[in-house]
Amino acid sequence: MTMLGRFTPEARRTIVRAGRLAAEAGRPALGDAFLLLALAEARPVGASAGDLRREVGAPEGRDRALLAVLGIDADEVRRRAREATATRPDDPALWTLRRSPLRPLRVTLSGPGAAMVLDGSGRKAVEVALWTCRRSRRARAGHDDLLRGLLADGAGEAVGVLRRLGVDVGELWAGSRGAA
Repeated sequence: MTMLGRFTPEARRTIVRAGRLAAEAGRPALGDAFLLLALAEARPVGASAGDLRREVGAPEGRDRALLAVLGIDADEVRRRAREATATRPDDPALWTLRRSPLRPLRVTLSGPGAAMVLDGSGRKAVEVALWTCRRSRRARAGHDDLLRGLLADGAGEAVGVLRRLGVDVGELWAGSRGAA
């Protein structure tokens, strides 16, 4: 089973979304802040996705705004592309999350037209999520495991962002532990 296959379908979509958000923001690597942003779009994390988006520097619809200047509707282009190809670039089945056999600390999220290395914080969040799942003897890691992975490192960017937004990280941690 691949690393991405060890997550629930919802958590897989969240990880893929995080990679797409980081790529759209022009980031060279996928970090824990973008994992947090994608998770906030899928479930409550104590701060709104809009607030998190502004805090991590992920401008909403940068491509959409550029295309709109040219009179092009990005949503219509995406809809037509889906109809023409019957594939969706954000379909988790088209994405992989792999550890390099030669460089074991390198984990890469790859999908249609994109490959993004997870930075240390992103890799740690994913690995802690998988460890938490194994420890709980569950078959697949879910959103709560991913949240625990993000909160496990108090020095990570995700925790810093939450603190700057006034989120009680201890309360969020306690709530995520109770859900497992």
